[in-house]
Amino acid sequence: MAAHSVLRHWLEKTRNSKLSTRVTVLFVGAFILPWCLYAWLTITERSEQVARTENNLASLAAAYGEHATMLMRLGIDVPTDEAVSKPAFPNPMERGEAELSAFRSALNAPGIDFSLRRIGTPIAAKSGVSGPDAPIFDDQHGTITSEVVHRTAGFATIASMSEDDALKEWRTQAYNGAIALLLRSLFVIGVGYFLVQQLRWREAAEAELMGAKETAESASRAKSEFLANMSHELRTPLNAILGFSEIIKDRQFGPTSERYPDYAGHIFSSGKHLLSLINDILNLSKLEAGRFALQEEDVDLAVTVGACVTLIETQAREAKIRISVSLDDGARFIRADERRMRQILINLLSNAVKFTLEGGHVRLSSAQRNGGLAISVSDTGMGMAPEDIPKAMTPFGQVDSKVRRKQEGTGLGLPLARQLVELHGGTFAIESKIKVGTTVTFVLPPERIIRSPVPLPAARAVA
Repeated sequence: MAAHSVLRHWLEKTRNSKLSTRVTVLFVGAFILPWCLYAWLTITERSEQVARTENNLASLAAAYGEHATMLMRLGIDVPTDEAVSKPAFPNPMERGEAELSAFRSALNAPGIDFSLRRIGTPIAAKSGVSGPDAPIFDDQHGTITSEVVHRTAGFATIASMSEDDALKEWRTQAYNGAIALLLRSLFVIGVGYFLVQQLRWREAAEAELMGAKETAESASRAKSEFLANMSHELRTPLNAILGFSEIIKDRQFGPTSERYPDYAGHIFSSGKHLLSLINDILNLSKLEAGRFALQEEDVDLAVTVGACVTLIETQAREAKIRISVSLDDGARFIRADERRMRQILINLLSNAVKFTLEGGHVRLSSAQRNGGLAISVSDTGMGMAPEDIPKAMTPFGQVDSKVRRKQEGTGLGLPLARQLVELHGGTFAIESKIKVGTTVTFVLPPERIIRSPVPLPAARAVA
């Protein structure tokens, strides 16, 4: 069961792998398997060659022993217990040695040594023992030996041959086979490398096309969402402008109604809102296109923060929200675009007040962090889930919440603030938790801080 599960997992993994990976595995197999087969066949052939040599030696030893037995039956003594392939010294067995030497020449077995070894008293044929015993083989110390015992003659015949001579043909065939297999393997490697590179190039091109397709689809969706949001956001103030201006133009409440100045004020505020929306869109477009230039100057952060808080005070008082400010004395002056810094802070403070319930608290603080200056705007508002933060950071992105939907907004404040911070070389981060609050922190790099001994006024609070 476990093996079946492993096999199924392997097959599933193989199906999900890239084509280039599967082809690579196939070519690796095509490279390794022939070498494994070659090694197995070569080892098997060596064993068979040794076995053939042993059988040949056994046949030659038996024939040599039979000839020696025949000579003995003719009354001719034969030399034993020494290698008879060497010339014998003159002795009474000279005739037997000559006969055996002639027989060895007739066998025509170069490289093979023969010898006779006494094993005891010959056994009479009447005992029922006839013919030689089964051969005994030995393959040690680089020599292949075959021994055949002739009990009726009382001696054993030994035929031996060096392993180098016996395996000479096998080594030649193995060497030629290895060369042929090596050339085949190099060809397989070359073809495999070329094919896998082509497949990987194709897969990379397909991945690039898929990425471009997804990017185009994402851009198309963003364009559709942009047009939908733009049509809604632009239509709202335009409808107000057209509606109120038509009432004034037609003097629907008489020639001198007291409502007309109020309607003119609504037209003015709607026009300002429309202009602010268009400016935000243009600024965001310039930032994304990289055509936005900073007008840098020495900025008194305390003055800039005070001006921003003053603009938000009315909105905060109406919502009964307290605003407090705490700035770092050692980093009061910075090098930045003062107008854009105000835009960043107003966007963050406005959002914090907008999404904080009555009786809540909004706090703006600054502190030096890792040499840079961290400026934070935190609130005790409704907060949002961590997975909703990326959506809030996209242009026109608004978290899907009934409370949030009641608030007026275009969804451009946070993206624009982040782009402006990054244009200053800083970083932008949001931490939020539902029903606890949100903290937006942007950090300006150390080179933006201007060291000054001027003391910072005490932190102010707006109730």
